[in-house]
Amino acid sequence: LYKGLIAAGYELHKVGTSVLITVKDVDKPEVVPLAKKFVQFGYEIIATTNTAAYLQEHGVEARAVDMGTPEGFKEIISIFDSGAIDFVVSTSKVGRKPAMMSVQLRRKAIERAIATLTSLDTANALANCLLSGITTDDLNPVDICKL
Repeated sequence: LYKGLIAAGYELHKVGTSVLITVKDVDKPEVVPLAKKFVQFGYEIIATTNTAAYLQEHGVEARAVDMGTPEGFKEIISIFDSGAIDFVVSTSKVGRKPAMMSVQLRRKAIERAIATLTSLDTANALANCLLSGITTDDLNPVDICKL
């Protein structure tokens, strides 16, 4: 997974800055151990209001941003533009309606080449890769033009 994200052009910072987390209610219990992994690696957790409240109730420090308001959405975009977000973990209700804030959020992240993970399984796998200590120096890329 790590090698695949690197090959896809994502920059996976090894120093740890921030992860934005916004998940639907049914995923909240599963996101707590994931958030703890990111914190263990050194990331700050930024989360939408309800997700942040849930994480805080379960012992994970998270900065809340109200994505449901135009000001909050602008704040998230400003954080994206600052380069402080390395990953977005976003699950949402079924549907890809362009008017949905979660769809707009993911679109804005992708436009800025921020790794956007919509599956908690994938996000957990990525967190495990980061915690394993793998770096790009450990990877053996294959130049398919030279095969």
